[in-house]
Amino acid sequence: MAFPSSTRQDAGVRPAVLRRYWLYAGGAHCVLYSSVFFVYYEERLGLSVAAILALQSYTTALRGALDLPLGGLADRVSRRGCLVWGAACLATGSATLLLFPTLAAAWVAETLMATSTALRSGADSALLYDALDADDRLDAYAFAESRAQAIASVGSGAAAVAGGLLAAIDLRWPYLVTALLAVATGLVAAALPDARPRGAAMRSARPLRESAALVASSPSLLWVVAVVVFAVVASHVYFYLQQPFLREVGVPVALFGVVFAVTKLVTAVVANQAHRADEALGERATAGLMVAISAVGLGGMAVATGPLGALWILTRGLLDGLWMPLANIWVNRRVESRLRATTLSLQSVVGRMVLAAALALMGLVTAGASVTTLLLASAGCVAVVGALLVALRPART
Repeated sequence: MAFPSSTRQDAGVRPAVLRRYWLYAGGAHCVLYSSVFFVYYEERLGLSVAAILALQSYTTALRGALDLPLGGLADRVSRRGCLVWGAACLATGSATLLLFPTLAAAWVAETLMATSTALRSGADSALLYDALDADDRLDAYAFAESRAQAIASVGSGAAAVAGGLLAAIDLRWPYLVTALLAVATGLVAAALPDARPRGAAMRSARPLRESAALVASSPSLLWVVAVVVFAVVASHVYFYLQQPFLREVGVPVALFGVVFAVTKLVTAVVANQAHRADEALGERATAGLMVAISAVGLGGMAVATGPLGALWILTRGLLDGLWMPLANIWVNRRVESRLRATTLSLQSVVGRMVLAAALALMGLVTAGASVTTLLLASAGCVAVVGALLVALRPART
């Protein structure tokens, strides 16, 4: 994958800090069990698909509930501290599930993993933005954010390949290696600058209330949040149905990670150029592209037969490559620094709560509906809701 080098947009922007941040971004997404956790829960804990979806619905709802307070904590106390503690929670959760493969331990582990993700949510992007702001290089932010998302996708994909191969030997190995890598990522995070807003520390004692009021009062920002919620749900429909789908079309477990990795490679390539797509197409057309990709991709999976049908999953890489960096870019354009991590977390919490409801519904209908039926229904919902969002975009204010 070729990165732009002629313009050197990152030149003079504390390159050591950027390299460290990009290393953190890659490490934070090295979750080796991501491509096999369904199999782990089925074979090691004896859970049904419906039970696994119920557990994931809980995790998603908890993550959403934690996003706002932990985003406020990042803005008011320490963004770097949130990243360090997030890595510690991931390491502890992975070790818990590894050492105690029981349903009770799964609830504890998923709680820790949800906390880990919520601690990172918003804090990482806000830290990057303010680090560049401190050096008067905000012109490089969109490039740096896109590059970070690309690196995160590469790290996630590489971890998925390793996880699938290790799981074919022993399902416990992906959890052990994830715990070790999380510790290393925490050490990298501890070396990042704790970038703070210009001028001073947070002046308001109620950043959550201010962020909510800001979103409610700005139709443009509210639309961005709605688009991101749409993308989060569509992307995770892929994610949570991917492993049952791969089994249904006959893909061996050892290759689950390869499919996941190739998808992440697509994400990385697209994410690295997402800021250019935004500049060329504008927000409305880019959102429309996200809708088309997800509707076609989920529909294609629904009618796929045989292992080659796994190629439809690559459309998730196109979707993620667009929305992941642009979600941060679009919000950061509209929000002042002191509320940045909180507002990004507010965006995340809404998406996670909607996703939790969707997962709960999917879990309820799993007993009476096939994976194919769920994919077809999801494709239809994505097409209708997405088209409405694109049509209703307000003038930016």
